[in-house]
Amino acid sequence: MEKVIYGILLDFEHLTLLTMAMGLLIAASIRSMGLQAVTGQQAGFGKVRTHLFGGVDLAAVLLLVAFYYRLVLFGAQQQTELTMSIELIVAGLVMNLFLVMIVLVTVQWVGGRDPLEVFGLKRITFSKCMLWVVLGLLLLVPVMLYSSAWVRSEWLEPVFGEMKEQEVVDSMKNAEGLGLKIGLIVSACIAAPVVEELVFRGYIYGVLKKFTNPLFAVVVAGALFAVVHMNLPALLPLWILAVLLTLSYELSGSLWVPIGIHAGFNTVSVVAMLNGWGDAAP
Repeated sequence: MEKVIYGILLDFEHLTLLTMAMGLLIAASIRSMGLQAVTGQQAGFGKVRTHLFGGVDLAAVLLLVAFYYRLVLFGAQQQTELTMSIELIVAGLVMNLFLVMIVLVTVQWVGGRDPLEVFGLKRITFSKCMLWVVLGLLLLVPVMLYSSAWVRSEWLEPVFGEMKEQEVVDSMKNAEGLGLKIGLIVSACIAAPVVEELVFRGYIYGVLKKFTNPLFAVVVAGALFAVVHMNLPALLPLWILAVLLTLSYELSGSLWVPIGIHAGFNTVSVVAMLNGWGDAAP
């Protein structure tokens, strides 16, 4: 059964990559015919600015997508989850630092642009950002709880039987030792929100929006974000999470907002898991 589940996830990844490639090719063809606005490059959708992105950013995004594809492929080939440890957490943090460096080096050193401007990090005050975060969490938490329970009970368990929890959920519940728990909390509540929002919302979504269409970029970037977590029950809920976080980015114009909402949601999930209140996963 595990082989079937990982096969589904890998097929979903292949379909997402094929969709992204076709979208980029179609959008390039439309632009070549002088219909630039039709692709959404100048459609004026939302507050996320894309005029600072260029061809070098598209190349970097393709590199990031290839890297994540290798992770998904590795997970599908292994078909087993690694035992969480301090060493594994440190390795994950190093990998996240590497991904952040790819983005920042491409944006600032290669492209000569200010990341604070590119990702709207100077466009919002702290109080306004916190208001967005609170409102986002009030919407996000019930939506995620309902969608997770519904997908598991109505779609998956009737077909596959009892499903495994996400690795982070199981690790958080069974973590032994203060050091491991602190490492998991830092990874889930600080590192993951910052890195994933910078890479998926700030960069992959922004570049895809520039070179394709806003709606297309929302769907594809969200699908990429969901599948890299390599958990079938969480696939649709994480896709919904990605869409909602992207909308918060577009409405606010600042990446601080989805980072804050993501960190808040993960923190709520961690507190719930540590206290045995539910199985919500970051």
